[in-house]
Amino acid sequence: MSVCTDVSGACEGSLACSTCHVIVMDMEYYNKLEDPTDEENDMLDLAFGLTETSRLGCQIVASPELDGIRLAIPAATRNFAVDGYVPKPH
Repeated sequence: MSVCTDVSGACEGSLACSTCHVIVMDMEYYNKLEDPTDEENDMLDLAFGLTETSRLGCQIVASPELDGIRLAIPAATRNFAVDGYVPKPH
């Protein structure tokens, strides 16, 4: 189960956008996460309001170690899908 709730998630977790960009509020929890992949870093480069503790919510896997994690949602997002876009099932 990923932590991608209350964010757009336009690509449905396929690492094709940055609409689920979140900011991990505590470095302690950020350090508990798996390192971002090159693909995630490429998408984060497109994110609005990128910070040192930015991650894509779809890549954060909920686990007991992350109980209590606090995430912030940036004030804006970059969604390259046009109005009316309907994602195709994987």
